[in-house]
Order: sequence, then C-alpha cells, then structure tokens
Amino acid sequence: MELTIKDANYRIAKLGVFEQLRVARKLLPVLAELAAEFQEAQGASETAMGDLLPKIAEAISSISDEDCDAILHPCLGVVSREHMQSWVPVFSHGTLAFDDIDLMTMLQLVARVVADSLGNFLHELPGAEIPGPLTA
Repeated sequence: MELTIKDANYRIAKLGVFEQLRVARKLLPVLAELAAEFQEAQGASETAMGDLLPKIAEAISSISDEDCDAILHPCLGVVSREHMQSWVPVFSHGTLAFDDIDLMTMLQLVARVVADSLGNFLHELPGAEIPGPLTA
C-alpha cells in the first residue's frame, strides 16, 4: 500500500505472520480496554468524544516502554519512504531515518500498518466493531 503524508510518499508492506502475532499480543489488551468506550461514544456528541480522549490517553500511558517498542518497531520496520528516486526504510536499528517524521506522522504510519496487517484479524474477534483502514 502506498500513501502520502505531509508531501512524503510512503510504502507500507504487511507484517509477517509472527510479527502480526507479537504486535497483536501487545495491542489487544489496550484495544479490549477501549472497545466498550468506543462503542458508547459512537454517534455521540463532540463532548462525549472529548470525554473519551482521557481514557485513550490513560490506556496508552499504561503500556510499558518495552510493549510500546514491541508495537512500534515492527510496524515502522515495514515502512519505506520515497527518497531520491528510491525507497528507503524509515526505521532501522532503533532509529528513524528521517528527521521530519513527527509524532503524528509516526502514529499514522503505525496505525496504517496495524489496520493493513491486523485488520482482518481484528474484525474476526467476537463483538468487534473495528473501523476500516484510515485515510490520509
């Protein structure tokens, strides 16, 4: 899949099956914690959605640094960026290759990888109402 974020072209590959399992193991407890909150907020007012943000922040902050890395690193590892007429990996050996990738861009890229690589799995969970792939 290819997408453009802030005038940069990215190419996203799927995670391998073992990486999918590892990321899912770390991500599912957070998603399970938030699933009921998302269902309640669907179709709600902006105020209700605003009330959801602290709960999302709390769930994310409860993730250990190791678990966060276990989600981010494999996801960023399958992303390449068009640079000087070739595709360059955006993440290697624990470091981002491009200084202009900010937090929001990084999280958008990770969300795309998760949606693309785990989307079918997440939809198969009992009672899951996971939104479709994100749009840039």
